[in-house]
Amino acid sequence: AALQSAMDLHADHQLPIWDALILAVAAEQGCRLLLSEDYQAGFTWQGVTVVDPFAARPHPLLRQALKH
Repeated sequence: AALQSAMDLHADHQLPIWDALILAVAAEQGCRLLLSEDYQAGFTWQGVTVVDPFAARPHPLLRQALKH
């Protein structure tokens, strides 16, 4: 299922297939936050938001995760 989702994500959003697979598995596992400086920051797919952990202004989801 994750591979099929990754292929759809690759086709729809032109992500490299391995990046799409990481995002698809994160969504499949119920992750809300994916840290990456390589993806498009702020991109959200199936409930997973990509956040650059090195951004000058931390994303609200990252700030919330770091509070716990």
